[in-house]
Amino acid sequence: MNLAEIQKALVSSELDAWLLFDFHGLNPIATRVAGLGGAHMITRRWFGLIPSKGEPVWLHSAIEAHVFADLPGKKVAYVGWRQLEEKLRDLLKDQRRVAMEYSPGGAIPYVSRVDAGTLEMVRASGAEVFTSADLVQFFEARWSPEALASHRRSARHLDEIVQRTFHEIASSVGSGRSRTEYEIQQFMMEQFRNRELHAEPPIVAVNANAGNPHYEPVQGKSSSIKNGDLVLLDLWCREKAESAVFADITWMGFVGKTVPTRYDDVWQAVSGGRDAAIQYVLGAVRDGKILRGCDVDDVARAFIRDRGYDRFFIHRTGHNVGREVHGNGAHLDNLETRDERRLIPRTGFTIEPGIYLPEFGIRSEVNLYIAESGAEVTTSVQDRITPILTQ
Repeated sequence: MNLAEIQKALVSSELDAWLLFDFHGLNPIATRVAGLGGAHMITRRWFGLIPSKGEPVWLHSAIEAHVFADLPGKKVAYVGWRQLEEKLRDLLKDQRRVAMEYSPGGAIPYVSRVDAGTLEMVRASGAEVFTSADLVQFFEARWSPEALASHRRSARHLDEIVQRTFHEIASSVGSGRSRTEYEIQQFMMEQFRNRELHAEPPIVAVNANAGNPHYEPVQGKSSSIKNGDLVLLDLWCREKAESAVFADITWMGFVGKTVPTRYDDVWQAVSGGRDAAIQYVLGAVRDGKILRGCDVDDVARAFIRDRGYDRFFIHRTGHNVGREVHGNGAHLDNLETRDERRLIPRTGFTIEPGIYLPEFGIRSEVNLYIAESGAEVTTSVQDRITPILTQ
């Protein structure tokens, strides 16, 4: 926890304090900002007050005092709910404007981590609660140099796994072997394990299944992959080090030598929306303009709308990337939520428009990173649907 930086941000935001709260891991943002990590088992409610001036104060259950012993600042133990409420009132008696993981009207649910009852308890103690959304982005979503380096390595692994997977599909179909989406997914998981990467089962979807943005192949119920099929691969991974962050990509392939026009037409709309969003981000960062996630979403969506596919683009344009694949920073979203947060330096995110028709779906996904002096695409950019050549 960088106390001096947090206090500087609180002063500039005209906030008296950042009030962290967690219970049973419901607010991982609080545990990371506090520096508690994931090694401790914490089963009782705790608060951490980081004031704009002075030392932090940690209010915790007496039976979990050891967990907070090494944190900077004052420690206050409670026994029972009566002491908790009494000591919380005392903690907040001089704090009128506090930030918490809360979003007015649920506009940004990614930072809505504090339950309504706890907010009522804090407000009853005399404090006015404001959203910590901007603080979260600045202190929890930014990448360290080590995180950026790990992201680049993970992106290279993803590129290699995509090409190996296309080769595996081509080899299977060419030899007359029937491989299902689930079997190809498990082939990909084996690639992740061999590289000692942290990954969840990727999406492998053909034809109409690719029209479901979050399709999950299931053993015994997934489709076979055959000649003439459109294939969507969505895969993400990170290294296992504590500082590592994810890379996340989606590629499209066609099992054959020539991609049919009906697929290419939709690809042009999807990749065009992707590229319009990329250019908007690069230009805004270059020109020093305010850059909000919702605005990038509008750019990609307008491109696809102009080509008549807007009703088939049913999710946000992109998400923040961090220690979780869907991180807590600003998302490229003006559809599912109103994410009006600025995209700030040292954060990364996906750009992944998609069009989902009843017969098939197409998505293209890349990652971008905003540095202090510019922005860059950190993953490979697919320029066309890849023909998965077969004999």
